[in-house]
Amino acid sequence: MIQQWLQQIKQRLSDIEADYEQATPNDRCRLREEFHQLHQEVHDLLEGWILLEEHVASILKIHPDLAEEEEELGEEFYLDRQAVRSFRQGQGYYQLQMFTEARPYFRDVVEKEPEFLLGRLYLALSDFQQGKWMEAYRQFQLVAVTSDSPRFSAFAHHMLGCIHVQRNQDELAIKQFERCLSTDEESGDGDTWFNLGACYFRLERYHEAIPLFFHALRHDEEDWESMYYLSVCYEQAGHRESVLYWRMAAYQKARHPAVMEAIARHFEQMGDTGQAILWYGKLVTAEPKKAKGYHGLSWNLWLQGRKEEAYAVLQKGLTLEPKHEDLLFTYVWYLLQSGDEKQVQKALIRLPQHLAEHPLWLVLQSRLSLNLEDYDHAEAVARQVIDSPDPLNRSLGYYQLGRVHLARQRPALAIDSFRKARELSPRWEEPIFYEGLCHLLNGQTDRTRQCWENLPLEKKHSVL
Repeated sequence: MIQQWLQQIKQRLSDIEADYEQATPNDRCRLREEFHQLHQEVHDLLEGWILLEEHVASILKIHPDLAEEEEELGEEFYLDRQAVRSFRQGQGYYQLQMFTEARPYFRDVVEKEPEFLLGRLYLALSDFQQGKWMEAYRQFQLVAVTSDSPRFSAFAHHMLGCIHVQRNQDELAIKQFERCLSTDEESGDGDTWFNLGACYFRLERYHEAIPLFFHALRHDEEDWESMYYLSVCYEQAGHRESVLYWRMAAYQKARHPAVMEAIARHFEQMGDTGQAILWYGKLVTAEPKKAKGYHGLSWNLWLQGRKEEAYAVLQKGLTLEPKHEDLLFTYVWYLLQSGDEKQVQKALIRLPQHLAEHPLWLVLQSRLSLNLEDYDHAEAVARQVIDSPDPLNRSLGYYQLGRVHLARQRPALAIDSFRKARELSPRWEEPIFYEGLCHLLNGQTDRTRQCWENLPLEKKHSVL
């Protein structure tokens, strides 16, 4: 019964937290009144709880054999009665995730009983939950260096590592997580192993991250996040045979949208549009109000030649997020591929300035100018993209410049541009195809054959 009440209180507090920022003035007034009412209910409950605890303690003092045996922590604490009361009140607020309200009580405990490390840990956790990293760090550090309990010390090192993670200090976090594992062998739970693996992952040290995620899985066979990270690590490390296995394993455990998207992208990259459509469809079903699933589904329908369906799905996504950059780009690209230059021109004119100057949109502008046979403008915009610091964007710029040279019957210059595009994007096939075409125009059929024999029988589609 009490647990049900606690869950109801937590839900009502969460609803207030979620609604307050966007609420109207009248609704804010109502939410404040509801919050104060809940706050008083919690206070009354805690007061009653403390009285019951004191009654229990007085009975145990008279009849100590009523007490159940508890796990020994290696230390005994004889606390001031007021400190016990503050600790219990702080615990009550903490369990309700009311960390701001809990902190003063734990602060009072630490001031009255500075050697009671459990109280100090709760104080540090309250600060941590509020994002007060420095305050939490000081308290956890004190516990780490003063505690005689390996579990307390290990937990403190674990939390010090978590603080470093929050501050984007993965190298320092690694040292704390390793210290946690070395302090107490039994403290090496899945969370510590997972956090350690995630640090190496963010540092792009994928080979070192892989065994750590396996350690996390040994502690929790249901840990789908470790499975998902394993799939990404194997992908980054070039072990593609293991990628799909771990993504599917993660999906079986969680059915999480992030996993669905990763599987869909995997099939998309492999050129399996049928499976990509299936998995993007699952993603749309799981998150019907988010645009990313519609974008992937539409693109793969387009690749299959199902253009009307692709348009319909894309328009659904744009209805949900009219300013979604990927959806807008793909929509204009569809228009361009369909030969609707007038609509493309209208769309480009309406673009916000920050998008109009983006390399991908510049490539579209160059492509439009090329279709309209405005070669000078097409070449100038392509060269503007080549000046981008990003290798992928420069690759697109060289590719588009090659297309312009080809249209102007400059095959030698076009070959040079396509080769530069390929150097910047080694897995991109379109530059090879067009380089072979240039050799064919020059009458060099042997070189054309050398280029095209490296292409698959069913050539993959390009973005541009």
